[in-house]
Amino acid sequence: MKKRLSLILCVVLLCQLLSGCGKTTETVREPDDAYRCYYEIFVGSFCDSDGDKCGDLSGITEKLDYIEDMGFTGIWLTPIMPSPTYHKYDATDYYGIDPSFGTMEDCVTLLKECLKRNIRLIMDLVFNHTSSSHPWFLEACDYLEQLGEKEPDENECKYVNYYNFAKDQAQTPNWYQIGSSDWYYEGVFWDGMPDLNLNSEAVREELEQVASFWL
Repeated sequence: MKKRLSLILCVVLLCQLLSGCGKTTETVREPDDAYRCYYEIFVGSFCDSDGDKCGDLSGITEKLDYIEDMGFTGIWLTPIMPSPTYHKYDATDYYGIDPSFGTMEDCVTLLKECLKRNIRLIMDLVFNHTSSSHPWFLEACDYLEQLGEKEPDENECKYVNYYNFAKDQAQTPNWYQIGSSDWYYEGVFWDGMPDLNLNSEAVREELEQVASFWL
């Protein structure tokens, strides 16, 4: 009796499996923007298109079919703006492309090729801090070093309010001296990444303009 029941169950399961083999599957729908699968790309090490031993935007364009074939419907780029470091998380210009990665034209080409494949593109915009080589920071530091005993005036240098500056911070972690002056600036990551003063309305407006430029 047990053998007969086992045989019947096996036949039923086999019939169910075979009945599903001839059915057509549903048409694959276009990816929902709320459920895209993104492939993160560290640009400098991904694909070198010109033989200079550095990944670049054109290299990413060349690999879009490969990325699409893997099933990804979006790419996420690490920072591509001019920067003195290999990782580019400290911009010196929020409106440019690092020369080692290519040109703005290369960026436009990449975006157009992504759109052809219905691949979305997002990228890191680093708004917590800038490079210590950013013109905003350099101008603010020059101003503070020449200030003497006066109090800072953002009417004289608007960038003096773009960062967190203070005196008497010699013993405070993550604060770094500006030259030989009494002024210090905050840089939580390291002294090459001065933190932006995000409490400043002027800074927030500036960053909104940057975001609008890239959108």
